[in-house]
Amino acid sequence: MRAIYEQWGRLTVTRLAMVVSVLVLSVPVPARATQNITVTDDSPIPIVISSYQLTLIKLPATVVPNGLMTVNPAFEIRGNGRNIAIDPKNTTAPGDLVVMTENESYIFQVTPKPIPAEMIVVEDIRQAAGGGKPEADVVRRSDSYPEANVELIRQAAQGTLPRSCILRDVSKKAYPKWLELDVLNVREYRCPQYTVRLYDLYNSKKETQSLRQTEFFTGQELSIALDRSVIANGQSAVVFIVTYTEPLPKEGQGRKGQSPDPDAWRNN
Repeated sequence: MRAIYEQWGRLTVTRLAMVVSVLVLSVPVPARATQNITVTDDSPIPIVISSYQLTLIKLPATVVPNGLMTVNPAFEIRGNGRNIAIDPKNTTAPGDLVVMTENESYIFQVTPKPIPAEMIVVEDIRQAAGGGKPEADVVRRSDSYPEANVELIRQAAQGTLPRSCILRDVSKKAYPKWLELDVLNVREYRCPQYTVRLYDLYNSKKETQSLRQTEFFTGQELSIALDRSVIANGQSAVVFIVTYTEPLPKEGQGRKGQSPDPDAWRNN
């Protein structure tokens, strides 16, 4: 585990708040016609699907586990390899669909209409041109496991994480507690293999606070880095933590609305 004691600027990140709907695998259903889509950049991809039949999307790469997210609760989204099946359940309400694959991430703007279903085939010319930057490349470029983690933290600080890393909004109810420091913001980037979290801390007390990496260790962290080890009154600090990416809890289950082991942070 390596520490990084450099001064990094605060990151300005656009948040994408969404309700996650991750379902189990299913067998794709053939469509009546084919619609070809060519992806050239990171812009959202508008697609029209049938409101009463299954629509099949064929991607250029395999969908990663828990790599499907939608803001439309009516959509039933299932993935199997490179295939995604959408059952709109007769709704005509539009909604975004975020898909994470081994190489890239995609945001589909889905509009259901009362039309026959089509198969949607996605071609991504960024991969053919070498424009993608999968997270696996970070590990391959590094000489060792610790260097791979340090590279992820560096990219998180500079805002250059791979496109396959999706920013997830973290509820304030789930913010950890740590002694006298205020947690102003938490950013979580979910990558296919790793998750990088950034904790923005602020010292509103008169006393100067000292930080150590071990104070943030609960046993699940792969790497921990601090951009500042001493925080005076009115100063801020950022803590970078790398863990393995775990499946998101289903709505109403798991750790929803709970702090990630606040007692461990408080007592170290």
